[in-house]
Amino acid sequence: MKLKNYFFILSLISVFLYSCQSEVSTIVQPQQDEVLTPNTPAAILIQKTVTKDGSKDNIIDNASCLSIQLPVTVIVNELEIVISTEADYSEIEAVFDEFDFDTDHLDIIFPITIILSDYTEITINNMDELENYVNECGGENEPDDDIECIDFVYPITFSIFDSANELTDTISVENDEQFYLFLEDVNESDIIQINFPVSVVLADGTEKTIENMDDLEHAIDNAQNMCNEDDNNNYSDDDCENCTVEQVTEILLTCSWMPDTVKINGQNNSEQYANYVITFNEDGTVVAEDNGNELEGTWVIDQTDTGILVKISFEGLSDFSFNWNLHEYNEDHSEIDLTIEDNELSLEKVCLEDKTLLEDTLNEGTWLVANFVNNGENETENYNDFVLDFMIDGNVTATKNNDVITGTWKVVYDSGKLKLVLNFNDTIPFNEFNEDWLTVDVQTARVEVKNINSDTNAESKLVFERL
Repeated sequence: MKLKNYFFILSLISVFLYSCQSEVSTIVQPQQDEVLTPNTPAAILIQKTVTKDGSKDNIIDNASCLSIQLPVTVIVNELEIVISTEADYSEIEAVFDEFDFDTDHLDIIFPITIILSDYTEITINNMDELENYVNECGGENEPDDDIECIDFVYPITFSIFDSANELTDTISVENDEQFYLFLEDVNESDIIQINFPVSVVLADGTEKTIENMDDLEHAIDNAQNMCNEDDNNNYSDDDCENCTVEQVTEILLTCSWMPDTVKINGQNNSEQYANYVITFNEDGTVVAEDNGNELEGTWVIDQTDTGILVKISFEGLSDFSFNWNLHEYNEDHSEIDLTIEDNELSLEKVCLEDKTLLEDTLNEGTWLVANFVNNGENETENYNDFVLDFMIDGNVTATKNNDVITGTWKVVYDSGKLKLVLNFNDTIPFNEFNEDWLTVDVQTARVEVKNINSDTNAESKLVFERL
C-alpha cells in the first residue's frame, strides 16, 4: 500500500479494527465491486459528498465555499451576539427581521478562523483578508463542488490491501472531514475496499442501505440535484411571500406543535408554555394540552392582501388568541413562525407517536451500551457489563456488580427533532452521556442516537441494545 501521508492518516483515524497482518498467512481477495479507485465517477461523487459545505453561515460571510469556525462574535445593528452553534444564526435573522424598513448592518469581531471546502483552516485578522477569500467563491446559487442532498452515516470502514492482495489494515472514518482527508491521500496504486453495506441519508430524511460501489454511485448521482442547497445570501428566502392557504393548512395538520417562542407585547412568556402541545384538527378545532389538561379553541386560515393570516382563538388562553401573520416556515416544515405587531409565536413540530415509541421502547427491559463513539474515539469498553434500566419516572440506573450509577432521562422535541436527553451529572464514565442526543433509529431491541460537537463538528454515536 502506498499512501502519500500514511502517518498523518494514522493520527487522524482513531479506530483501528485490525493492525498489520504480517502474522496472517491467509490472503483475502478484495471484492472488485467494493474497491475505491481514485478519479473514477464514484470516487469523485463520494468526495463531493464529504466536501465541507460553507453555505450555512452565509448570513455572516456571504460565501458558500467557506465557513467561519464557531464560536464567533458579531455586532448586528449595534447588538453584540456570540454565535456558538449553528442554531444561533437565527438570532441574527431575528434582529434583521425586527424592522421592515431599516438598514441592517453586521460586523465581525476579528481575528477569526475560516474553514475552506477542503477543511483547511486559516486565521483571518480583518475584513480585507476575509473578502479576498470570499471573492474566490462562486456567486449565489452557482454550481459548486459540494453535494448537500445526501449524507453518509458513520462510521465507515475500509480494508487496505497490499500488491499481493494481502489484508494489511482495516481503518474507520467517523465524519465527513476524516473521510475527505482520507480520500485526498489515496493514489492509483492503493487497493482500498469500502466495507459494505453502508448507509446514507437523503435530504427528506430517508435512510438507504447501499450494498456496493455501483449502487453508491447511482444513489449520490440521483440525489445530488434533488434538494435546494440554499447557496445564496438571502437569509429571509424562507419567509412566506409565496405561501398558499393550502400549503400552510397541510403543514399545520401534520403532527402536533410545541411553542418554542411566545412573546407578547415584547415580553418573553415562552417558559410558561414549555410543556404545551397544540394540535390543529381538520374540523377547525385546535386543542392545547398541558400535562393532561386540555383546552379547546378554533382556528382558520385566510388569504389577505398583505399575506396569510392564521386566526387562533382560545377562551382563557389570550397569549395564543390573535389573527397571526404568517411570517415563515423552514424548509423541512418543522418550524413555523407567526407574528403580529410586538407579538411572536414560534411553533415546532412534534410527532407524538414517534416520541411515545422511543419512550415505550426504552421503558421495556434493560439495556447494554453496544457502541459509544465519543468525538471520533471509540470508548465502548468503558461501559462493558453495565446494565441500564430506563424507568418510567424519568430516572435511569447503570448497574455493574454492586456499582450503581443513577441519572435522568427524557424524550423531547427540539427544533422539530426528536432527542434523548441524558444527565448523569459528574459521575464517570457516564458523564460522557450528558447530551441532548438526536434520535437516529428506534427498533424493538436497538436504539441509536448521535450528537454533533458544535466546535469541532466531530460526531458522537451512542447505541443501546436490549438484553
